[in-house]
Amino acid sequence: MLTILPHLIWAGVALFIVHELRTFANEWMALKAHDPLVPVEVPEDLVALANQERETWAQEETLRSMRERYEALGDWNLVRSAFGIGHRS
Repeated sequence: MLTILPHLIWAGVALFIVHELRTFANEWMALKAHDPLVPVEVPEDLVALANQERETWAQEETLRSMRERYEALGDWNLVRSAFGIGHRS
């Protein structure tokens, strides 16, 4: 009976490692899906609103702010409301 105990312990360790690797892979895939380095496509009406700014840096900052707001809210209509333009279906 005692001779099988080390094998059972190693099997448990192997199962634990597989479980942890699977958890890591799932979290990594979730992060890749929401990668901040890949910009979210901003709808045309919001781009037009951002382009009303005179300076290029202000336009980029407005677009960045819109993307951040979308990441937080998950709905472009809520972003439109936050920036003071109407609801679009």
